[in-house]
Amino acid sequence: MKKVLFATTALVASTGFAAAQGIDIGASVEMGVVGGGNNTGVNNTQFHTSTTINFSAEGETDGGLTYGFNIRLDADGRNANNPEPTWDNEYAYISGVFGTLTLGETDGAVDKRITEGVGNPGSIADDETTHIGYMDSFGDGAYDNQILRYDYDFAGFGISLSTELDDTDTVDDGYAVAVSYDTEFSGVGVGFGLGYQSLESDGTYIPGNLGNYFAVALPVGTDVEIVAVSVDLDFNNGFVAGLAYSQWDLPGADVDHIQVSAGYTFDAFSIGANYGQYDLPAGFGTVEGYGLAASYDLGGGAAVHFGYGDSSWSTVLDPDSISNTDAGQETWSLGIAMSF
Repeated sequence: MKKVLFATTALVASTGFAAAQGIDIGASVEMGVVGGGNNTGVNNTQFHTSTTINFSAEGETDGGLTYGFNIRLDADGRNANNPEPTWDNEYAYISGVFGTLTLGETDGAVDKRITEGVGNPGSIADDETTHIGYMDSFGDGAYDNQILRYDYDFAGFGISLSTELDDTDTVDDGYAVAVSYDTEFSGVGVGFGLGYQSLESDGTYIPGNLGNYFAVALPVGTDVEIVAVSVDLDFNNGFVAGLAYSQWDLPGADVDHIQVSAGYTFDAFSIGANYGQYDLPAGFGTVEGYGLAASYDLGGGAAVHFGYGDSSWSTVLDPDSISNTDAGQETWSLGIAMSF
């Protein structure tokens, strides 16, 4: 990562209450092949390139407060429009003895404290985390994805509070609270997480990755309450494992989601796997998926990556499937990731 000092003499002079620290710039590039298919007979294979440039900076006031920001520029070469880069993951924060306050496109309290998956070396197309069974952001992004979160950590304990506002003022705002605790037993690192999140759908929200597979959303005014717990283990020998469970309380129905993950690193090799499943109300069957990822570190910031994701669901949810029992989709990718 490179550090470039953009602050000018005039700027420093006009902001004497703070210390100019400069801007950190990091970049990563992916190149390879991606593919996959579904149970309706559609298959595709294509080349893939992706470029990411990340900008971040941090400063400190005369009173000892730390402040900073982060923003990322993404360009996906699979887009023919050259390739229409977009800004993402923008947030700002201020931190002190009171804790840290973060605002922007950031994790909510539950996503901050719950460990959904461990041991993932990554892939160039994120196949292992985009399958239908993977749970990531819980209730975050239900509105405009601008989240205000407060964090405080002490002696292995952590607490977070967050809220996301409905800009249209037609449904209730979302909020969340979560705690975590990290410790060690007999040489094994152990992490626990517990969280609660509440929101009211504005007609665009659907949990997890379900929206990538079904063109539906929870109706306007649907109240959603989420309780989530997680435990993760680090055996300090290259092997890690994790379990996350969440219950979604919807009007007239409860939906359970469970996710297990594990990973192992040895020498330059890393491999990870995860499995996620939704337990839906009677008559809708099961929605589930699993992901695999492996990497080999070439050194110098470059690594070879392979990823695979498999998704399946009942034909009750997909009557156009050519299968009589289940519908689904699989994706894969192989390539090189380079960081600078």
